[in-house]
Amino acid sequence: MNALHADAAEIKHLGTGGFASTFAVRTTLNGVEHSFAVKIIDPEVAESGRVAREFSALARVENSRVVGYRGVGQFVFEGTEYTWLEMEYIPGSPLTRVMGDSGVRFSVAQAVNLLIDAVSGAAAIWAAGTAHRDLSPNNLLITEDGRLVIVDLGLARHINDETITVLPTPGTPGWMAPEQVGPDPSHGDWRSDQFVLGLVGHLLLTGVLPLTGRNILERWVAPAVATITPVKDLNPEVPAALSDIVEKMTAKAPHRRYLRAEVLLADLERVRAALAVPGDHSAASPTFWLLIGQTKNFVTEQFLADLKPDGVIVDARARSRCSELTESAQAAGATAIIDPLTYLARSPQSVRPARYSQLPYGSRETLTGFSDEASRREFCEQVIDVQVADAPDVVMAPYFYAGSSELNWITESVVCAQVAESIVAERVACSALDAALPVWTTVAISASWLSSATERDQLLTAITASPMQVLYLLVHTTQVSFGPLADADVLQGFVDVLHVMREAGVPVVVGRRASSGLLLIALGASGWGIGVHATLQNMPPHPETEQTGGPSEDRIYLPQLLNAVSVSTARIYADANAGALDLTTSYGQRLLELNPSLDQLTTEQRILLNQHNISAQRDQVSELAARDLAGRHTLMREWISSARQMYRQLPTPTSTAESGRFLSAWETVI
Repeated sequence: MNALHADAAEIKHLGTGGFASTFAVRTTLNGVEHSFAVKIIDPEVAESGRVAREFSALARVENSRVVGYRGVGQFVFEGTEYTWLEMEYIPGSPLTRVMGDSGVRFSVAQAVNLLIDAVSGAAAIWAAGTAHRDLSPNNLLITEDGRLVIVDLGLARHINDETITVLPTPGTPGWMAPEQVGPDPSHGDWRSDQFVLGLVGHLLLTGVLPLTGRNILERWVAPAVATITPVKDLNPEVPAALSDIVEKMTAKAPHRRYLRAEVLLADLERVRAALAVPGDHSAASPTFWLLIGQTKNFVTEQFLADLKPDGVIVDARARSRCSELTESAQAAGATAIIDPLTYLARSPQSVRPARYSQLPYGSRETLTGFSDEASRREFCEQVIDVQVADAPDVVMAPYFYAGSSELNWITESVVCAQVAESIVAERVACSALDAALPVWTTVAISASWLSSATERDQLLTAITASPMQVLYLLVHTTQVSFGPLADADVLQGFVDVLHVMREAGVPVVVGRRASSGLLLIALGASGWGIGVHATLQNMPPHPETEQTGGPSEDRIYLPQLLNAVSVSTARIYADANAGALDLTTSYGQRLLELNPSLDQLTTEQRILLNQHNISAQRDQVSELAARDLAGRHTLMREWISSARQMYRQLPTPTSTAESGRFLSAWETVI
């Protein structure tokens, strides 16, 4: 060992693992300083002959992403023979420490670079006929210049060498392949290394441990029994192609993984090249849209100035106030849009809301489709005329509610958006408009289009058939109007749509989603629109029969519970836990000052209640917007966990919508 012949040596203990201790050595030999690392093997774990045989394979690996092995030998200390391995010394920190203790999070581009480092280094080991068998984040070093280097090859095994180590299946719990921990465990081969590198890629791209457990046994068996959440479901910033690569690397069956290392590297390089193409590959800051429906008295100029919404969407039925509300929104720096509510055109005239019937297109015959392009264009022109008259910043194209299997109405909404774009362009060309207005494509659907894989594929095929500027997505569910969405299948459908549209480069604003809009923003939606009225919490289908609404109980939004509950329930919560009514907005505080019990609200107090509800949700969107996508995921999980704990401390409400049951579905998708 070189250190024995040095003029001087400085030795630093770097760490001790299951079978060896590693030291950094700095020596001066013949007046020249040398630095290297020495691993002293525990003789009770690995006999010297096996270490020497393994060194012969490791020494053949020459790659800048793998620590270099320089020599092997033995020495005797107190009657025991120890084997030493001399290695290249590389300054840096293990990935575990970088992401854990230091809290570093990597961009998608950085994560891809590091994953390529790891795979190229491992490929060199595999090419030498050797498998590492312990590629955990502890053995992946992030150097001072940002490279990833594979270290600690002491568990490596030549593929043709049947030598069995003392450990039944060597490796690190939670960082092993299914075949290494199954009922008939094997030592694994290069495909097992590939599985673990897929787990590492998952961690780099999401900041989330792919496999967890409450104890070492659960972590040990996790690769064989746990389902790994796709990367794109945790970080919508990740391209689908990259998520698919990681998913293939972590397939349960070894033969379902990449069977040639060069193909894996080529796929990763293609993703890296695509990320290098100029363009915006980062997620834009999510936006908050205020929906103004039949209840308008809470929308004062001062409230809009304080709220600072990114946009305001005004119900077209507010005819006499559309212009006023549009101007107020623009004065507050918000984008103003008028919702034409054309989904009501499918309703029988006898059950259409009176205000809608007063619109030029609201008094037309019940719409069953368009006979030709001319009739479609004439309808679109009427809808655009109504909007343009109030000088909005965006045109919302006509849209029509599509119930289960009504694919034609989804297609019709998409086609009308294309027609609207052409009408706007023509009006700019002839100076009828001063400047081109952006056009939003709106799709209003029943929840089955998201929960059913077959219908979802049809939906995605329809909405990706042609370019669009923005997708405004409205979904009708059977949930209580004010209740958070608690259907995991529907939420997963939302996630799928968000990812596909992100790949298409189309921002998605989700509307009328109650507080579940917060979850969707954390999952990648570019915007969320909500208002105080019940119909602005959940997309209603077009009415087909006479509908009468009775008086509804006032509801108050409690940010700590991620839910709006009735005032009577809020009183019960307050009696059980005063913190449940810790209203964080200035409007909520003023409301409690005027009426601490929230009993028999006056009109003024009801306005404050509505202003609190909107402001509290806007504040939460602002908190999410201050973080990147991975950070939004983390914050959302923290909110869900905190809300779940609080629900446990509160009385069980009579209404399911006011309980914390929806959190189980949220946890499933987050």
